[in-house]
Amino acid sequence: MKKFIINLLVFLGAYLAVAYPLQWVVDTGLKKSDFSNEYKEWDDITKSRINADILIQGSSKARLQISPAEFEQAFNQSAYNLGMDGQHFRVQKWRFDVYLKYNKKPKYIIQVIALHELLHDELDYNYTQFIPYLNEGFIQRFGGHGFLNDLDFYVPLYKYCHVTGMIEAGATNFFRKHDNRHYKYKGFRPSAKHWTDDELIAFKQSYPHGMNIVIDHTAYLDFIDLVKRCKKENIDLILVCPPTPFVLQNLILNRDSVMGVYKNIANKFKLKYLDYSRDTICSDTAMFYNYDHLNTRGVAVFNKQLINDLKGEIR
Repeated sequence: MKKFIINLLVFLGAYLAVAYPLQWVVDTGLKKSDFSNEYKEWDDITKSRINADILIQGSSKARLQISPAEFEQAFNQSAYNLGMDGQHFRVQKWRFDVYLKYNKKPKYIIQVIALHELLHDELDYNYTQFIPYLNEGFIQRFGGHGFLNDLDFYVPLYKYCHVTGMIEAGATNFFRKHDNRHYKYKGFRPSAKHWTDDELIAFKQSYPHGMNIVIDHTAYLDFIDLVKRCKKENIDLILVCPPTPFVLQNLILNRDSVMGVYKNIANKFKLKYLDYSRDTICSDTAMFYNYDHLNTRGVAVFNKQLINDLKGEIR
């Protein structure tokens, strides 16, 4: 028994001596790879490369639809888009927390709000982006990481077992530099696609009688926490509801109730609130590429209007 324990300890010592350095190599390489299209932005955050005056936050409705370059040109201040494809507000807030850990606080936050922002979060979509950043701590506290377990946090190399090719991608990219040709400009890349009915038809088939949005209480409290933190830190928080096609809005049965939550928050805390969900652009599907996102043509129109409306707010 004593010999077995000694052999086990020797094996574990040898494993850890190899596994921890290898995990560092793989994590470092992944952050420079295209294995997830979010790595460039995470790397910019954790390497303190952003330090923006104007920070744009939200889901893909931010990432695809608000141009930091247009804001920089209009207001002569640095801007960056932290929009995250497929992630609701709680994950967006975590990203902001990590951002503040490594970067100066912004003067302004443009928080893109939408019907689905305050839904219950599960970190199942595009979760490979989080793998090299588990040490930032949030995911352990999040409680909605169904793809992870304790072994991922405490056993080196185990976290790569969920997706084939992660170790290879990390190791092969360890010695290369970022290739920005495949990334967005400061987190932003619009879509030049044209409108099709396919996704809308699929949505109608999933919800033939319309859909009710259920606001998650924890997400709501996190949103209030962001509002209070911005007030405390003298960050000007601006809530923006972007255009959404009327054909989708009409399928959300409690739309007015959900948007009323944001309006009440804006009124209570005296926040700038801009709602473009009833704008004429919402009736023109040529401005969108699917039922939830503007295309490049729509982005140009929307950004021009948004910047004009913020000229008295952003100084």
